[in-house]
Amino acid sequence: MTSLQVAEKNEKSLTEILVVVVFVGSLMASFIFYFFKQQEQISQAGFSSIAQVFSARVNGIRGQWFMDLKPRFVGLTSHQIQPDGGLIIQVPVNKWGWVDSHEANLPCQIIWHYVMEAPLLYMKDPISAVLVEQQKQLLPYCQYSLPSGKYFTYQRHNGKVSKIKLTH
Repeated sequence: MTSLQVAEKNEKSLTEILVVVVFVGSLMASFIFYFFKQQEQISQAGFSSIAQVFSARVNGIRGQWFMDLKPRFVGLTSHQIQPDGGLIIQVPVNKWGWVDSHEANLPCQIIWHYVMEAPLLYMKDPISAVLVEQQKQLLPYCQYSLPSGKYFTYQRHNGKVSKIKLTH
């Protein structure tokens, strides 16, 4: 092989490598672009799923309340070991059978922990739990929201969980 042929072969190899790198780079760039373009919809779907799970668990607890003949506390099997060493968690309910907290401080956070048995986090973002009391409404409700402004509400007196909303 002459030095000219070796140089042409090295040039071809370098060109091929450059084409592959540009092609892979453009594929990665397009993937990242479409991921960030769809990220809001993915976040919306995930948080909506959390609201649906919350609602299903609240309704399940109320169903157990009816089956247990309407006690003040509903005993449920927990995924975590309780302070007494067992796996039964005593969930407080109100007179209508909906999950409620008898604590004056942080009632919505306590309700979340009883219902979800998980920290107030969604995709590493904190979920704020606030008790909303309005003068026009006699009954306060819990609002669970993300830093992005998306939120859902839980009406403690009737168990209704709202769809995902966005603060203005």
